[in-house]
Amino acid sequence: MKEKRKIRRRRKQAGVALLLAIFVLLLVAVVGIAMMAASGTETSLTANYRSSTSAYYAALSGLEEGRGRLLPKNPNYLSCCMPPPGSTLPLGQVIYITNPLASDPVPSDPTNYGNPQAYPDTEYTIREGFAPPAYVKVSSAQTLPGSPNPLYKWVRINAINERAILVDVNNTNPGPPNSDWFQFLNTPQLIYFDGKNLTRSVTQYQALSVTALAALPDGSTKLLQYVVAPVALQIPISAALTIAGPGSVGTVAVVNKPSMPNYSFSIHGDDQAPGNNGGLPPCPTKPSLPAIGVLNDADYTNVHDNTLVNPQPGNYTGGGVSTPSVSPSPYVHPSNTTVDMTDAVSLSNFLPIVQNGADSVLNGPRTEADMPSAMTSLNPMTIYVNGPLTLNNSFTGYGLLVVRGNLTYSGDSGWKGIVIVLGGTITATNAPGSNGEFDGAVYLANLPTGGGVTLGQPTYNIANHAGQGIYYHSCWVSASLKPITYKVISFREIPYP
Repeated sequence: MKEKRKIRRRRKQAGVALLLAIFVLLLVAVVGIAMMAASGTETSLTANYRSSTSAYYAALSGLEEGRGRLLPKNPNYLSCCMPPPGSTLPLGQVIYITNPLASDPVPSDPTNYGNPQAYPDTEYTIREGFAPPAYVKVSSAQTLPGSPNPLYKWVRINAINERAILVDVNNTNPGPPNSDWFQFLNTPQLIYFDGKNLTRSVTQYQALSVTALAALPDGSTKLLQYVVAPVALQIPISAALTIAGPGSVGTVAVVNKPSMPNYSFSIHGDDQAPGNNGGLPPCPTKPSLPAIGVLNDADYTNVHDNTLVNPQPGNYTGGGVSTPSVSPSPYVHPSNTTVDMTDAVSLSNFLPIVQNGADSVLNGPRTEADMPSAMTSLNPMTIYVNGPLTLNNSFTGYGLLVVRGNLTYSGDSGWKGIVIVLGGTITATNAPGSNGEFDGAVYLANLPTGGGVTLGQPTYNIANHAGQGIYYHSCWVSASLKPITYKVISFREIPYP
């Protein structure tokens, strides 16, 4: 008997599960591979961002070192290379701060244009189309003792013109229609700062460029640039001697003149700048000022009518005012001034600004022996004395002197610059020779110590006929108003070739 075979008909769905399993496996593999790729990309992006950020902050630290070393009060001031007060850094003259690493295969050198591994300063020579500059190199300052500096290679400090910053500063050279305006930027003229804006008009303060290149071992580079300008104290000078009193009855400004009938002490508001500037660069003569300035009619009556009108009114000249030259209300508040010299609150707010920017802060009482030895005619300083000060022994100071107390000086001593006395009294004492004098400007007020809003009675006591007097000198006024900071006007990142 034959065995019957059962023939099973194959189902149409047979093998679907296997195909689904393979498809799911492939899908999971693809997703896994995509996630691995995304993770790798994210890791690369994170590493690139971290490297770029590190290079950015390294370059930024170089910018800040360069900006900080422009200030004379900085212990690492660029005294080797910065021009003296009243002068400018010329176009084509560059100061380099170098910061090479011992591990560099080729020592970094911004002037080694033939070797890209030396990180040459091609931004100056190629991108702007300038010739290689005359330069001075100095070493970077140690950021923290025992710690390496950030990885910037060099910092460049140089004068700028319109082409260097790609800005038509005075909006005077737009060029013909449809022309390349870049070709019409003013290249030979320096850029200055007027207290608010960059300008091609010559002012006391020059704008500078600070550029820093940073490079990390992984090849990341950043080239950053500041345009900076000095910000100095703006102190209005309206007389050779300004005596600020409240003008009320019984508290009028007092000048105790010499008692002898003939004396040499004098105060003059005619600018002495054309004379001997004591090593300062020449500066233009400014208009004459009154010899003495007061703020109200009561002070004018007491100083002019009751004190100086006789004898020898000719010892007080200036400003086109008949002798004695005493001008009521001479104060004109400039638009960019730091302080209102007529207001007690403004003067009080002015003091911490001076302290923060001072080269030397002294708690009184002090004498000439406490003045910094580095202060010279070529290095005028800002000195803040919190208390009384006495100057003797033929001492002469240079710069801005602010005394939060009374000033006493012998006739053989003096100061070149601006002297601000807020204790209420200046007293001159006699001394052999008595040839000392104040060249610049002097300001006297009685600022309340308890935070009052009204000035007290000021007294200038020269009864002992000490010294030659006070002479307005615009050069010394300008030299004493040194920058207290360098303000960042603009900031940009530049591609490094």
